[in-house]
Amino acid sequence: MMKELQIAEQKGYSVHLSLTDGSVYSGVVSLQLPYKKLRLKHTQGIVSIPFQEIRHCSTLIPVPF
Repeated sequence: MMKELQIAEQKGYSVHLSLTDGSVYSGVVSLQLPYKKLRLKHTQGIVSIPFQEIRHCSTLIPVPF
């Protein structure tokens, strides 16, 4: 999961996260490795999420037409 999040951060891809409390977020990620959490910029603002609360992560890769 960490490698996937690092690539998404480097390339500016959006991610879709499912958390242990059942909530779901989609947005652009910014890793904060020393604090063991990430910041996710989504349509409703910015949220900080500890890594241990992430249950599933998917990267949304744009496809050129």
